[in-house]
Amino acid sequence: MNTTTLHYFIPYAVGASASTRVSNELGAGNPKTAKGAVRVVVIIGIAEAIIVSTFFLCFRNILGYAYSNDEQVVNYIAKMVPLLCVSVSADSLIGALSG
Repeated sequence: MNTTTLHYFIPYAVGASASTRVSNELGAGNPKTAKGAVRVVVIIGIAEAIIVSTFFLCFRNILGYAYSNDEQVVNYIAKMVPLLCVSVSADSLIGALSG
């Protein structure tokens, strides 16, 4: 779905900036600070996943109307939202850590 494509840019951007921070800290000889930066990125990824998943779960019966007015399509999208939330959670962590 196009909805989750937009959400992927947030953790990816955080991961890319954290990658620069971690490499700079490791180059400066500060492994503890680099480890702290990774922890912050993981926390941000988890927080973002919780926020987006909660939003999707709360509005699962309304989200389908963005794509169609047909009740059957809206019901199918409402049934797919839990799978979408799992995908969002995995993408948030992978995106944040891939940087």
